Amino acid sequence: MSRITHAAATMHTLSLAAMEEASRFGVRDTDIDHLLLALTIDSETGGQTLRGMGVSLEAARAAVAAQHASQLGLVGIATDPDSPGRIVFHETSGYEWTDRAITVLKDASSGERRGDSAAVLRALVDEPSGLIDQILRRLDADPDTLRTRLDEVQRLRLITPAPAGHQNLSGSRSVFVPAPIEDVWALLSAPARIPEWDQGIAAVDADDETSGSWEAETATTLPDGKPMQVKDEFRRQRVHIAQREEPTSIQWLFTHPDAARSNPRSVAFALEHAAGGMQLRVTLTWLTPPSRGGRRIVRVLMKPLFRFVLFIQLTQLESGITRVFR
Repeated sequence: MSRITHAAATMHTLSLAAMEEASRFGVRDTDIDHLLLALTIDSETGGQTLRGMGVSLEAARAAVAAQHASQLGLVGIATDPDSPGRIVFHETSGYEWTDRAITVLKDASSGERRGDSAAVLRALVDEPSGLIDQILRRLDADPDTLRTRLDEVQRLRLITPAPAGHQNLSGSRSVFVPAPIEDVWALLSAPARIPEWDQGIAAVDADDETSGSWEAETATTLPDGKPMQVKDEFRRQRVHIAQREEPTSIQWLFTHPDAARSNPRSVAFALEHAAGGMQLRVTLTWLTPPSRGGRRIVRVLMKPLFRFVLFIQLTQLESGITRVFR
């Protein structure tokens, strides 16, 4: 993955998580404190560095709330004792970054900075308003120590090798989930709970069995209630467990029995323990027939678009999973 592509992927992932956090407070202006919260669940170096200093999502949420309460208290404004609500970003619209948040994101890609999550975190720590500095101190995370660790990461500049090509259309991403591996396994291994993390599935007619095949109903409305156009032959799906090894891996296979020429979709999860939660590898694959002649040429030309679509689909799956535990 190139520097530009990696930076764009990082910005998209952090934007999604930050705006989800903003939605819990009922606000549309996504600010630098929401960006810090998003970084606590980042699967890459920025999130790993924060969690290595003891900064978890729950602790950061409490510190952010305490900082805002303190600031409002200085001007004699009492805060609402009620805790923030659930994430409703996927059901609403109109979210935008504040000017200072945009400046942080731009700084993370300027000069020698690569635009990855470590660079975003470093730009966030250096943000001149002092808000992040004060929040970190509430978390007993010394900002200077954090800067030192991030500088070490910057010097290393580890590069992940690109995956080898494959006939099928496939993509894979790693995500940090702030929950015990047992709880995440319970979500991902139950067919009846698939609609909780896959917004393309409205319902699964499932029992308590851990193997077999189940009938599923394709979603015809978006989470915000807007209708989606779904052809009749795609309204019904069959859900299969292609592979299962408790509690470390599971692979789901989705097919459209009424659409003979449709491509099956595979969603595989690999789970492992991590500090403060667990690390989840999500692999999405569209099983496609061999391409020949003109179709092969078209496929090569369309490869960048296919990659982008896979990336969006993967981030939607990731968001659906983490949202359950946030």
